[in-house]
Amino acid sequence: MQSQDIEIFLLLARHRNLSRAAEIAHLAQSTISKRLQMLEERLGYPLLERGKGLKKVELTPHGEAFLPIAERWRDLEREAHEVARAAPRRHLVIGTLSSANMTFVPELCRRLWNRSPRVGYRTITLHSLEMYEEIEKRSIDVGFTLVEQTVPNVAVTRCFSVPLIGVRIKQGGPRKIDVRTLDPEHCVFVPWGTRYLTWHDDWFPSSKKPWAAVDNPLVLFTVMEHRDQWAVAPRGIAHSMLATGRFETFRIDPAPPSRTFFKVTHKSPRSGALAALQAFDEELAGTIHDGFPDIYTDVRATPRRAARQSPERGPTRPARRPRAGG
Repeated sequence: MQSQDIEIFLLLARHRNLSRAAEIAHLAQSTISKRLQMLEERLGYPLLERGKGLKKVELTPHGEAFLPIAERWRDLEREAHEVARAAPRRHLVIGTLSSANMTFVPELCRRLWNRSPRVGYRTITLHSLEMYEEIEKRSIDVGFTLVEQTVPNVAVTRCFSVPLIGVRIKQGGPRKIDVRTLDPEHCVFVPWGTRYLTWHDDWFPSSKKPWAAVDNPLVLFTVMEHRDQWAVAPRGIAHSMLATGRFETFRIDPAPPSRTFFKVTHKSPRSGALAALQAFDEELAGTIHDGFPDIYTDVRATPRRAARQSPERGPTRPARRPRAGG
């Protein structure tokens, strides 16, 4: 069906007069009749009542049923032409981590919203390894992960690191604690990644397991209530706990290894996401440098070996606790 035929039918349905419809369309009445007849042949049913003595145009039952369809057809065509005239919307699907949602991601999302022109977004919370799968499938445009992998179609960029520090109920204790004096059984344990697990296993005997372990950092805010409890948390989350007025932080010596965040994107991003990804990188840099300068350390230009050194560590180290049976 042609759009002109639909418009002619709508003119006839609105004015119920053949000559008036011909006048508005700047067509002869014979042309109007012919176009309408062609439309009826394509549809397979009559749209107008025909007969001698009929002064007004009347719709058949089929014509009445077709009228809302024709109106939707006209509206869809107008919207289709608007697409070419309107500026394309910049929009991203962002893969995030639970810990990132508690720290820099909300500020990043605010910046994307307030940017001119605005960048729309949808966030999806995933695990680190899932980011690579979703990027390869193009289910997400960009994501953050704590695991660096080599995947054929995924580009990996080292973004920033965040130190891990100690957190406990507010009690005015020492600000720096030797790791060997910490009781591992009183730790509210959170698995902060493979490097942290290695550090934890190195310093605490396998025979003394934590009584409490959680897999969501949000739980730390509610389960820690005793003075002898302690936990390790990224400095950004630790600052959020400080803001409640119930907790205090302390340095652990030697410090746990910092957590490094990696940004992952597809090596061949969809064409509609290129401008949005450029804006995303600009707002991510602003988020880290302007919003969290005391929490995150930029490691994008830092050599790999130096980036793995925690800023919490001092020049000397206490002797490492021997492993059980070692």
